[in-house]
Amino acid sequence: MNNTASDLEQYLDELANNARPGDRLPPIRDLMRRFGVSQMLVQRAFQGLKTKGLIDSQVGRGTYFRGDGELVPANTGPRLQANRSVLLLRRSISITRGRVLVEGLQRRFTADGHRVLEVSYTDPAHARTVLKGSPRFDACVVQSTYKTITIDLLAALRDKCDVLAVDGATLAGTDVEAVGMEWGEPLAKAIALLRQQGHGRIAYAATSSPVLATQMGRRRFEYLQTTLADTELHEITVPHLPDDNYEAALANLIKASLDASGRLPFTALVAWGVEDGAKFRQLLSDAGVGIPSALSVVLLGRTDLANEHANFFDTIGCSVADQIESLYQAINVRWADPSLPYGVRLIPVTSKVGQSIAAPPPATRSTVSRVSTTDSPT
Repeated sequence: MNNTASDLEQYLDELANNARPGDRLPPIRDLMRRFGVSQMLVQRAFQGLKTKGLIDSQVGRGTYFRGDGELVPANTGPRLQANRSVLLLRRSISITRGRVLVEGLQRRFTADGHRVLEVSYTDPAHARTVLKGSPRFDACVVQSTYKTITIDLLAALRDKCDVLAVDGATLAGTDVEAVGMEWGEPLAKAIALLRQQGHGRIAYAATSSPVLATQMGRRRFEYLQTTLADTELHEITVPHLPDDNYEAALANLIKASLDASGRLPFTALVAWGVEDGAKFRQLLSDAGVGIPSALSVVLLGRTDLANEHANFFDTIGCSVADQIESLYQAINVRWADPSLPYGVRLIPVTSKVGQSIAAPPPATRSTVSRVSTTDSPT
């Protein structure tokens, strides 16, 4: 006879009634295989045992049986501990998104009655030095902003923090919560939007640095190159990160693409990494490239940050508000049940309509064959 979710619940109830205090629950994956149920059903069964007061969870100890076999009223079941301590570890850098996110997390955790400490660091060695003199924390959010989080820094953080979350989809397969964005879906949406406006020659600009999130975007771009036979896709690789004069470098690459008559080889641009939208627009204007008269532009960025979209650019990406909420929830869920599997949380894609898109000039609207090019500094 096939096992069912009710068989699982009965099995766990029997284990709880016969368990000694501190006995560990069977691993979730073992229960999934044994009863042929999903992870969600196993977690729901665990929650039922918690509501009955038969099991408990602690960071570092996992989920275990209380062992008394007695039910407790639902309203006295396990609750999140108040007055926890949270460390917000942020790399010292003038990126608006980072500041807005840290301030948002500080407000959320402080409103819950938790103690929050914000610490800025310049490099991993500096961060390790700061951590040596710090107390232990119940949770830590790390914001490295495009720079490597070294193994020794991760080890130091795990020694100091019960729950560790990283701002950005940079880590997977570790006991760290990662919350971030992959840029493949926004890129595909941006190209589709421009094609709807009649653009058949589109450029995609992103950093040449192998950041995981942008690598996902580049993989999607390569796929679109092989499938959009009626669209000519150009790739612009910028040898900078957004905190390193990125807008000027990208504007210079676009300017270098102008031919003798002042025309670009593409009529539309999808650009990742622009932190200062007003500056980027002015740089292109100074180069004789008007937006959207000469070039339609869609930014891949944060739809709720005015410094990026400058109240002008059409923007597809994500919101900092969703990033804050996802990090906040990831930590609270981990506090509530330390036995849950770790993973990467991808925040939802959002869009903001601007004034940076127009139909291409009539002379450029003809259908063309796909050609892939890579522009580089001259």
